[in-house]
Amino acid sequence: MSTVHRDAIVVGVDGTPASLTALDYAVHEGRRIGAHLRLVHVVPSMSVMVPAPIMAFPPSDLEQRAHAILERAAKRARESASGLFVEAELAHGPRARALVDAAKDARMLVVGRDSRSMLDRLLLGDTMAGVAARAECPVVSVPAGWAPDLTTGLVVVGLKSLDRAEQLLADAFATASDHQARLLVVHAWRLPSAYDDIIASRVGEPKWDNRDTAALARLLEPFEAAHPEVELTSKVIHDYAAHALELAARNADLVILARRVIGFPPATHLGGTARHVLRTAPCPVRVVPPKPHEDHADEAPGRAGHTA
Repeated sequence: MSTVHRDAIVVGVDGTPASLTALDYAVHEGRRIGAHLRLVHVVPSMSVMVPAPIMAFPPSDLEQRAHAILERAAKRARESASGLFVEAELAHGPRARALVDAAKDARMLVVGRDSRSMLDRLLLGDTMAGVAARAECPVVSVPAGWAPDLTTGLVVVGLKSLDRAEQLLADAFATASDHQARLLVVHAWRLPSAYDDIIASRVGEPKWDNRDTAALARLLEPFEAAHPEVELTSKVIHDYAAHALELAARNADLVILARRVIGFPPATHLGGTARHVLRTAPCPVRVVPPKPHEDHADEAPGRAGHTA
């Protein structure tokens, strides 16, 4: 297996309409930023939950089919991405793990939104959630119907917590600047209903919002100073984060979320909000992984002197 160049965009292709849309997105991004493309098709594993007659299916036929899928995708990419280097690779094993392995050190990993039923995803695996939860590079999930000309000039970033949000904000400001887009920062808070009612009645929702608005403004100051070219709007919303971001995504070109580190020893986690937005957002969703073995508190431009 060849080493992935750090400027490569890796895209998973499987011949489905969803993966072709992901390929179109990867081509668009590759042309925009000058990154070369690496197309990866994972030959499906036939060892789990497969009826016995199918187990006898000749492996050579699977390989032949896999090569055909990959060749068609590569032809489509090369015709669309004139001047860009395009390489194609077959991988084997569990799909999510193989794509994550193929994208080590890549600039991003692009996958199409899985339109299968929930039962199918439970039985056969959810590739999109799997790669978003494990990849070492940002993962972009592209919905059906995406097209490069359907743009609004808006990038949305969702902050579940104002603590340790510097890395996510660094990515969001850099992405908005790179796309010459406006940036909307959404911080949504709502406690479970039994507790939320108490907070709202005793403390008062406006007072709570004002407190968080001031804290968010302080958090954003160094990023605004580092990126004066980015038109910024921020909102503190008393709502469930998943619902608030679903609404914000309706007018966006891209939604950016973070993958959190939880527990001890530390483990990365794709929470319910991210899973919901990955399923429902009408625009591409970018999931940013945490940087390993780093103190995120040092990543704000005002503290570190640069953007991450």
